[in-house]
Amino acid sequence: MSVRVDSNSQLTPEQERVYRLRNAAERDGGTPGGFLELLAAVVADETWRQIPSGVSSSEPFSSFAEFIEAKPPFGLGQRVEDVHVLLQMQHPHEAAAEFRSKMNAMRSEVRQLLAQDGVTGYSEQQRDRDIQAWAALDKSGSWWLAFFVVCQVRPQSSGSTAQGGGRATKAKISANEFARRAGTSADRVLRYYKAWEAARSAGAVVHSADQLFPGHEPVELPPAEDWTLYYSSRRSASTDRGALISAAAEAEGIRPTKALEVAENPTALRAAILADPRTADAARTALKALTMEERRSEHLEYVRAVAEEGKAQAASGQLIELPEQIRAQVSEQLASVADAPTDPDLVTSAYDLVQELVKQVVEADPEAHATEQRARFQTALKATRRSIAAIDPASLPDVVDDGLREEIGALQKVVNDLVASIARHE
Repeated sequence: MSVRVDSNSQLTPEQERVYRLRNAAERDGGTPGGFLELLAAVVADETWRQIPSGVSSSEPFSSFAEFIEAKPPFGLGQRVEDVHVLLQMQHPHEAAAEFRSKMNAMRSEVRQLLAQDGVTGYSEQQRDRDIQAWAALDKSGSWWLAFFVVCQVRPQSSGSTAQGGGRATKAKISANEFARRAGTSADRVLRYYKAWEAARSAGAVVHSADQLFPGHEPVELPPAEDWTLYYSSRRSASTDRGALISAAAEAEGIRPTKALEVAENPTALRAAILADPRTADAARTALKALTMEERRSEHLEYVRAVAEEGKAQAASGQLIELPEQIRAQVSEQLASVADAPTDPDLVTSAYDLVQELVKQVVEADPEAHATEQRARFQTALKATRRSIAAIDPASLPDVVDDGLREEIGALQKVVNDLVASIARHE
């Protein structure tokens, strides 16, 4: 985008408006009526995008924060922090509802523009106070708690601050950091985040998480009674298994939290089974189905992870890098179950074939194959040693007979043969 540039001796109409806005900021700092009105106009018609960003440039400013801090006559020559302070002050005419609405719309737009640069005017001290308030209300659960989380938290692991234009920009923090300050778990924090995103996908809320920022003004929230449609206080609800249980509960016409509660309380389930034969029959049927479903889910996740990462864990625990040809075959297996991921026979077949492919890769690599054999031998020898250690040498003479003597002699021969085999190759 190019902008109009006049000679240095004559300001364009846009630059003239910016010049008056800068003067208003300096002159009306106590009661910034003129500044707020001019700022509303500059934002409304995007004046700041229509002037050059410098003497030798015909390009506009890349950000609103850059426009605020740029030297006159191109920018305001102000600190972003000072503009945030001015935004908090009231215009003398805001007693009128229409004028107040205009000012609030301007404040929202300016804060949104600055938030895109990570400059929210929101201090860490304020963040700590607000998080403590959130923690105090956490047990009650509500849309406001979810709104506050998405304003504050980014689920990614990138840094929480960035350097730009000589200032440390304020940004969202990680779920782990939020949880540390709130005295809760990151999983619980992310359940609020996911509840908001689920509501956004369903159209229950307008703003997505990436549109919100620390210190964002309140937004319209859904009815309180809709909260449980999107939020679950149970950690298991966010797992594949929990999702399946919830879906099954809904299909049966019961609340998912009821089914999840039973799944998380085996003692209560046991009491019901022992007390009621009909419950016992239902439990046996359900247990068989659940076991098959868990196995199917685990096998499907294994195939998906191998296909996406191109790596697989062998029996010894070593991570095997799969050749491109094998990885392609695994991807084919994943594609084969994509249309029927709930078919246990199809998933099991894909899982078995992928394991066989991994085994072939291990056997074709001498070093990897040796590691697998070494691990297998270690496991066998340790198990044997533990079994022998269970025999009390002091009690053995009292019960020994020909059969025991024969077994001990045979064991000794096996050990001697192993030692001799090692000695021949040293």
